[in-house]
Amino acid sequence: MKYDAELLEATSIILRRLREEIGLSQEELAANSGITRSMIDKVERRERLPSLDILIKVAPTLKKSASEIVSLIEEQLKK
Repeated sequence: MKYDAELLEATSIILRRLREEIGLSQEELAANSGITRSMIDKVERRERLPSLDILIKVAPTLKKSASEIVSLIEEQLKK
């Protein structure tokens, strides 16, 4: 599946920034969210967009709601 490069980049930037701001490794985020580290890695390397299901699962660990994460991604796209 092909994704928009700008959306991949913005999503990667925001999710990595949020994860690093609270001092979590990819492994910790994955374990606390019930998803695989591989999925986190693919998103951060701009290889895959997270589904809504993934955003909802990672949001509490990142101390945000899924809608807040989407808003941050939208803001990043405007830069």
